[in-house]
Amino acid sequence: MQRTTVWSWLIGGLLLLLQSALAVLASLAVQADDPVSVPLELGGALLVAAACVVYAFGVRAHESVVARHPAGMGVLFLLAAFVVAHAVWWAGPTGYAAGAGAESTAALGDVVAFVLAIGGAIAILRLGVIPQPWSRIPLAALVLGLLLAIVFAAVPVVAPGAGGPVGVLPATIPGVVGIVSMVLAVTTSPAAPRETTAAAGATARHG
Repeated sequence: MQRTTVWSWLIGGLLLLLQSALAVLASLAVQADDPVSVPLELGGALLVAAACVVYAFGVRAHESVVARHPAGMGVLFLLAAFVVAHAVWWAGPTGYAAGAGAESTAALGDVVAFVLAIGGAIAILRLGVIPQPWSRIPLAALVLGLLLAIVFAAVPVVAPGAGGPVGVLPATIPGVVGIVSMVLAVTTSPAAPRETTAAAGATARHG
């Protein structure tokens, strides 16, 4: 069978790459005390939410990275809702407008977002729609992103005013995941989810 482009992975990867670019610009804007960080954060959050929906449902059903499994979709939707809520908070009076006082909360939000993303990556790894070892790359990148986010979250506490609430390095991680996704979209194909495979085997044994 001829392999075709996995459009869900290509589109989702492009969305993450664009979000990463906006996140880096937003980080630089925050450190420069530039209010343009607010629309950049909102735009990036909407891109993440769109990517989560694309990855969860798939343009075609078999392209869903979580095989449309309720738990996996739930984690991705929770991530989408959280990043949008976090961006809306940042745009409000207790976010960017609060100045340095909001740095710790903003940094903690980044940590929570990475934790949720790791939950999604674990679901993807367990279901096996993305073939191994490639399915391990997003998880590894997100774990690195979490560690970086924790470091940047500690900065406002240890050295208030030393930096913005969003670090440039953590902001690049979604872009790395996006690039991997786009490469996989044109070099590999979705595998049968492990649960489906196991269920089929059980049916065959009892048939």
